[in-house]
Amino acid sequence: MVNMELVKVQQDVCAVKVIPGRGLVTLMGTQLRKDYLNHLGYSLENLEKSTLRLADIQKNIESYIGTVEVPVGVVGPLIWDNEPVFAPIGTLEGALVMSMNRGARAISLSGGFQSEVKWQRMSRAPMFEFANTNETKVFVQFIENHFNKIKQKAESYSNHAHLEKIDIIQDDNLVHTVFFYQTGDASGQNMTTTCTWHAMLFIIDEFFELHQIKCVNFILEGNGSSDKKISEYNRIHGRGIHVSATAVIQEKYIREILRTTSSKMLHVFGPSKKLAQKNGMVGYSINAANAVASIFLATGQDLACIHESSVAYLNLEPHDEGLLAEITFPNLVVGTVGGGTHLPKQTDALNLMGCKGNGKSSRFASLIAGFALSLELSTYAAIVSGE
Repeated sequence: MVNMELVKVQQDVCAVKVIPGRGLVTLMGTQLRKDYLNHLGYSLENLEKSTLRLADIQKNIESYIGTVEVPVGVVGPLIWDNEPVFAPIGTLEGALVMSMNRGARAISLSGGFQSEVKWQRMSRAPMFEFANTNETKVFVQFIENHFNKIKQKAESYSNHAHLEKIDIIQDDNLVHTVFFYQTGDASGQNMTTTCTWHAMLFIIDEFFELHQIKCVNFILEGNGSSDKKISEYNRIHGRGIHVSATAVIQEKYIREILRTTSSKMLHVFGPSKKLAQKNGMVGYSINAANAVASIFLATGQDLACIHESSVAYLNLEPHDEGLLAEITFPNLVVGTVGGGTHLPKQTDALNLMGCKGNGKSSRFASLIAGFALSLELSTYAAIVSGE
């Protein structure tokens, strides 16, 4: 007897044609895809205009058909530790660059900003499942006793990853292990994935050989790292770069440039922060995400990390000279190598900031924080003054 449901499924599969050259980033594959889409009535006349070389994007995309342009403006100079710095701002939001420049000018004329990087970390959180809680207890002890061996195995798969610690969270017959790495100047998601995967395989084999206990199941990521998501755990324990930017804004420039006063800004800051906390806002900022997103876009960062990276804590306090302003980003996931940072235009953007290549990630994070503080001050002043 014919199974009509199976026949229907087979017919549906046949109807969904595979796009030509799927996955390939080659001249022929690209042309086949364009011809196919044109045949279906889709015009790619503007999308296909690009200066990128296919050889440069082999590891950055699949099924390539073209590029999307975003205008880039420049903000600066902003004085950072007596150095004038600039930032490329990729955006389609009118007045964003102007507002950031206004805040940067107020900070710079007041003496500039200082920054502090607390740490750089990247995490991956494998989950292990066992038959019962007794086995999980043995496994937890094994992880704690064999950290150095696990560290050696994980680090053998990268020249830059350094395993700092493994946090253990036991939940009945499950064990979540959060691997924390330092990853140098790369944001480190792919690096830590590779290192942790091989460390997992080593752990499973060694544990069984030593205790004759078989792991029922294991996965690379039990979502404990909150990758590209916001979590209080990451805010406390670290994922990405923890960076702060601080500046004292003189009253003269608050009045002349920001067109308000420190007392007016402080008067509404407390109540608005209190309401934000009551509403459950994660962090407290005005529009720090605009600064993060625009710099990410221009410099080849992982755009999916804007979400977690934009969590910020703005603080304003009275100062003898005017206003003390500080912003902290606990989870700024950025890199000055890897990802899209090698592409020509992204390279230009990073070079504009003096942040291209090795040894530049702390500088990069510091500048993002400083330009974000510029935007926070300008936007908040505009809100307070009614502009």
